[in-house]
Amino acid sequence: MRRVVIRAPSCGADIITHLKGGLRFHAEELQPGEQVEFAFDAERFPYATAIFESLLAGVGLILLSTREEDHTRVFEVEKLQRESS
Repeated sequence: MRRVVIRAPSCGADIITHLKGGLRFHAEELQPGEQVEFAFDAERFPYATAIFESLLAGVGLILLSTREEDHTRVFEVEKLQRESS
C-alpha cells in the first residue's frame, strides 16, 4: 500500500486549510476503491480523529483504520466509490 506523508507547513499557514488542500490533491489521484496510507507528525497535527474523518469525508475518502508509529499517526483510507446517477 502506498504511503503519503503530509508535512506541516513551514510558515504560519492555517494547518486545517493546508490539510484540506493536501488531502484533496491526493484524493484526486486515487481511483474509486483504491487504498492509501496518510502519515502525519503526531505533534504537528494533534487533532482528534473525528476532525481527520470529517476532512477525509470532505474529499471523498473514508477512514479504515488508525495507528501510531514513533510519533507518527498513520491513517489507512479508501477512496469512496462514485455514486451512479
